[in-house]
Amino acid sequence: MTTTTPLPSSRRAILPALLLALAMALSACGYSNPYVQSEDAEGVTPDAIPIFVDMWENKTSELGFQSEIKQSLVSWLKKSPHFSMARTPEQADYILSGVIESIHIPGLSYGKFDRAIELRAEVIFSVELKKRETGQIILKRKEATWHESFRTGGDAAALEMNKRKALQEVADNIAENIYVNLFNRFSAKKGAKADIPVENTIEDR
Repeated sequence: MTTTTPLPSSRRAILPALLLALAMALSACGYSNPYVQSEDAEGVTPDAIPIFVDMWENKTSELGFQSEIKQSLVSWLKKSPHFSMARTPEQADYILSGVIESIHIPGLSYGKFDRAIELRAEVIFSVELKKRETGQIILKRKEATWHESFRTGGDAAALEMNKRKALQEVADNIAENIYVNLFNRFSAKKGAKADIPVENTIEDR
């Protein structure tokens, strides 16, 4: 009969720690976005910059698109420990605001009877980052354009769903680009690019 000697209590306590350390070491070998620190890194540094993300003005008929922009901006800014999300403008050092100027849905390609089979969601927007106490404009861009193509689908419901997905993609891309601009300006490490004007990094696509 084979008997098994249990691990001493000290070894049993050490084993989970070793396994955790191994898992962390293995995960560290993967790709890491240099602009992204963690999924929930809000306010992890003592000198984190408090930013208030204002609800953007929406001049279009796409109801709720301003909320998608704000949610995407907050989600991206939380990826860096160098930024914290202020709940009110009074708690912030900087105010990030913008305007959704227009949304156009032109056709890209057509099938039989000149029926569109691929469309493009084109969003024109303006954005600015302002220092709350002085009103100084830190970053500003007027009427930038971002677009995403999508298929029409088989019916009106599919068309609407595909359009919403394309607009969500546009919102996330706009937010990511603004985040990279702010990261470069406020939290780039020594030797990296900093103070890059927003005009040079938000693409007119």
